[in-house]
Amino acid sequence: MTKITLFLFTVLLAQFSFSQATATDFTANDCAGNSHTLFSELDAGKIIVVAFVMPCGGCIAPSQAAYNAAQSFASSHPGRVLFYLSDDNGTTACSSINSFATSNSMSLATRFSTPSFNQGQYGVAGMPKIVVLGGTDHAVVYNQNSGVTTNNVTAAINGLIAAGIEDVNEGKLFNMQVIPNPVVNDFKFNYALDKTSAVKIEIFSLTGTLVYEKNGENQVQGAHSITIADNENLKKGLYILKLTTESRSESIQFTITK
Repeated sequence: MTKITLFLFTVLLAQFSFSQATATDFTANDCAGNSHTLFSELDAGKIIVVAFVMPCGGCIAPSQAAYNAAQSFASSHPGRVLFYLSDDNGTTACSSINSFATSNSMSLATRFSTPSFNQGQYGVAGMPKIVVLGGTDHAVVYNQNSGVTTNNVTAAINGLIAAGIEDVNEGKLFNMQVIPNPVVNDFKFNYALDKTSAVKIEIFSLTGTLVYEKNGENQVQGAHSITIADNENLKKGLYILKLTTESRSESIQFTITK
């Protein structure tokens, strides 16, 4: 049901956008030197709003509208909606992108200038081009070169939250449980398979960084439990645990309080 809802929502938005069906993956450093892999961040439950800019004077108001829409979810969905400010072709110095962000009240934007993340990956060029990405299907649900408003971007974000919140938070398909939750030291991950399958287990931080992976083990139908030991990669904070089989994937959130 969730994927059907997201599909219908994407089709509806596509009627007034230039959107392609899915995002283009990349792995690159932002202007602060932090590494990002787009699909990992989307798989971890992030919704990403992107403003591709030259930068230019005409880029300011639409980018601010998109930024304000993303920031409006900071209290209700902390850490869930991210705003990326990226040079359109990845050829402008980060110093210019940083100046554009700080001069135009977008201080919390994650800034990029890399050819591996550019507006050409999202169809017809615009100045700016605003896109909204989300879901484990890596959907592009909003893609506008003009007429960008805070309300329209907010609606796109709300659509993704409504479509994806069960997949991210509930763990119903595989009866997933993290015990205890919140976690202090070691914890158990319990789940059940409806059929024999190869299984991959991943844990992502809220920045989309993969911090744990158990990959490729073939497991029989039925209940399973693994113990994940305390280690240096799992610091205090909120995490996404993702279980992937040969036919589907599902995620749940858990918190480490140590």
